[in-house]
Amino acid sequence: MKRLLLILLLVTGFLVSCQQSFMELTDPTKIPTDKLFSTATNVSAAVTGVYSQLQPIYNNSYFIFGEMASDNAYEPVSANARYFFSIFNVEENNPNLQTMWTDSYRCISRANTVLARAGAVSMDTTLRNRYLAEMKFIRALNYFNLVRIWGAVPLVTEDLGDNYQKAYDYGRTPATEVYAQITKDLREAAAGLPSTYPAADLGRATRTAAKGLLGKVLLTQGQYQQAAAVLGELIPGTATAGNLASIHTLETNYDNVFSTANEMNKEILFAVRYLSGGVSLGSGFASNFLPTYSGTDIIRVGLSGGPMIRQDLANAFPEGDRRKAVSVGYYTKGNSAATSDYYTRKYIVNGAPFARNDGDNDWIVLRYADVLLMYAEALNEGGQATEALAYLNTVRTRAGLSPLANQSQAQLRLALENERRLELSYEGHRWFDLVRTNRLLPVLNAFYTKYAQIPSTPQVPNNGLFVNSGGSVVQVQAYQTLFPLPLSERQYNPKLTQNEGY
Repeated sequence: MKRLLLILLLVTGFLVSCQQSFMELTDPTKIPTDKLFSTATNVSAAVTGVYSQLQPIYNNSYFIFGEMASDNAYEPVSANARYFFSIFNVEENNPNLQTMWTDSYRCISRANTVLARAGAVSMDTTLRNRYLAEMKFIRALNYFNLVRIWGAVPLVTEDLGDNYQKAYDYGRTPATEVYAQITKDLREAAAGLPSTYPAADLGRATRTAAKGLLGKVLLTQGQYQQAAAVLGELIPGTATAGNLASIHTLETNYDNVFSTANEMNKEILFAVRYLSGGVSLGSGFASNFLPTYSGTDIIRVGLSGGPMIRQDLANAFPEGDRRKAVSVGYYTKGNSAATSDYYTRKYIVNGAPFARNDGDNDWIVLRYADVLLMYAEALNEGGQATEALAYLNTVRTRAGLSPLANQSQAQLRLALENERRLELSYEGHRWFDLVRTNRLLPVLNAFYTKYAQIPSTPQVPNNGLFVNSGGSVVQVQAYQTLFPLPLSERQYNPKLTQNEGY
């Protein structure tokens, strides 16, 4: 497994994808090192390579932290390392920790290299400044994921070049300092990014993406007034609404948000883009999020299996909620004992056949419904429950649900928690939401207590109910609001201390 030392050395390892739109089939690894930042064309290729490194992060790892460590999803196969996220028994040698760490720091390293070297290249100043803003957005996005998963992490903003020994100088930077860098990067990115792009460039970071992510960062830190001000810039009729407020809106139909025929639609602020067609750029969401042993019954890709929706999530959708048909499917036949499973339909492309791990689905990182719910949360925490309720009800109305009325601040907190779970299910938000609101322990411990069953092997139907191997009910501890640092990182860098409890 690669360690931080080696990841931060990457200079020529920009693997560029031919993703949809602006992604091209240019491979900077074939450009000599001394030529990599010699022309504007090569700088463009390097920037594209940074975007390409987001693909493995969201295809392989992010979902595991955001959904499987929650009451939304579970891994039915106990031999799979993801299973231990489902029962909150993640140890430092779990390979999913290493994968997320490695891929994230590789992306950061590539962004740092562009930021350090693009300034010396003779090219259009406006274009260069835009590229630098894009790199700051991507660096901030990665550090936001890292600091939420591990807390204090090494904060590297320089291009280490060939000075690999300097990587050993980096211990864990306090989370407050990491957040300060994230905020700085996003404010600078927002100032340098365009609001929109032509069709050929859809998928690049925009000013609205930077503002939306900044709002989430501020909300996570409990800076509610500042979060409301930033998020309000994206919403018509708010006190801070400006020219950005007309760019995004809700799709009329919920299922259109996820349609591969409607990618980068008006609701999406930022998405990681994938491309099917046997060019090693496809996503694996559709094939990986299906019931084990469902074979070709749902999509014609052969033997499938992966994270399943927990019954509790399936039951949480109220009658008449239009989102359930898009979010939840139920499979009732198969070739093994596990014949019944809930699964998500968000990433199924009209039942169309495609090769395994070669889907066309993008991963939506941030969308307008999320912005509305975050804005409502920020207002509510600032004592404006009445005003906040209107934005929650906007999301509910699209779902076909009746508006809520007369909510106290405490009631609205719970209503927002529930609405985010239903609206954003299987999009990687649930664990992060519960940690942000200090609700992880009460929600999950109530869930595990309610659904515990013995023996420990899940029975048919396989609805994601677990107990510990000794027969005791799974209970989440306070230290598990962070995950353990990967073992190999600490072995190679003694400055990296382990999180408490691991």
